[in-house]
Amino acid sequence: MCVTAIVHNNQTTSYTLTVSQQEVGWMSIGFGQTMVFSPLVVLWRDSTGNTIVSQRSANEYVEPTVVTNPTSVATPLNYAAASNSTAHTLAFSVTSTTETRQRVVWAWCKTAPSGSAVDTTLTEHDDNGSFTLNLSNPLPDSVEGAGGSSSAAGTATGAPTATPSSGSSNNDDEDEEALLAAIPLTQSQKVFLAHGVLLTLAFMILLPIGVLQARLLRTFVPGKWWFTAHWILQWPVTGTFIIIGFALAVNEVNRIKSGQLNSTHKKWGLVLILLYIVQCSLGGIIHFVKSSKAVRRPPQNYGHAVLGLIIISLSFWQVYTGFNEEWKAAGGQYVPRSVRNWWTAWVV
Repeated sequence: MCVTAIVHNNQTTSYTLTVSQQEVGWMSIGFGQTMVFSPLVVLWRDSTGNTIVSQRSANEYVEPTVVTNPTSVATPLNYAAASNSTAHTLAFSVTSTTETRQRVVWAWCKTAPSGSAVDTTLTEHDDNGSFTLNLSNPLPDSVEGAGGSSSAAGTATGAPTATPSSGSSNNDDEDEEALLAAIPLTQSQKVFLAHGVLLTLAFMILLPIGVLQARLLRTFVPGKWWFTAHWILQWPVTGTFIIIGFALAVNEVNRIKSGQLNSTHKKWGLVLILLYIVQCSLGGIIHFVKSSKAVRRPPQNYGHAVLGLIIISLSFWQVYTGFNEEWKAAGGQYVPRSVRNWWTAWVV
């Protein structure tokens, strides 16, 4: 798909979508890094040739649903619609933003929707992808002086009121990180970010510290107070982080109906929580339930140590799937390179 954007001096931006295929039923772009949580604009032509605009969104990778009151209303540009045996072009306009670079996802399908209603069922896309639109490119002279509008060879010219700035689908990655970092987070993304921070602190920092603290104090400091420090850190302190972080994620998933246990991260997250509960219970049993006849360390002590190492190892992988997979599924636009570097350094 080729997408051309033109910023007009009437504070609107027109987007022209062209798919070079013989058969195109619908085409769409979304403003974000993934289709999930990104504002989507779906276009197709009805039986009379008019362009239908359906603004949608999705909380997960399923057919997006109609947004009844979108923040910015998309208007079809019928004058720009064109089709022949090799390509199909549709266009729309929306209120301009202050962004000079836009992250865009796109998709199209050969099968046309069965009706003209905005909530008509869509067949799954045949192709999709993403790129960045640079809206600071100078507008060509041929466009500035145009007396009307037309589309040809995968490009489109705007009305004569267009100002000298335009966008194209040529991807310039120079400032990609700065662009993505500047995109504001949605409410759900903020909640999921808090969830990630809390559980990363709990599983990757506090739990390992608790293990080292118990080993070092038990070896070098006489007395039993090492256990008091150990269980306070591993249960009340770490447990508070885990409970709050887990509750935030569960509540937000239920609120946006994004699906429970429908990803590797969610499934293993629940497994880790259950293993943590088992580990804390086992630690309590080992300390408070002791046989008076025991002359050596019982097997459950070794099991407690091994289970602790398993939990910490799994948590490292779980954090990775969180920022590398689940964050994208939540529509996350950007993972700082420093996060990946910190994770790698901490694992090593």
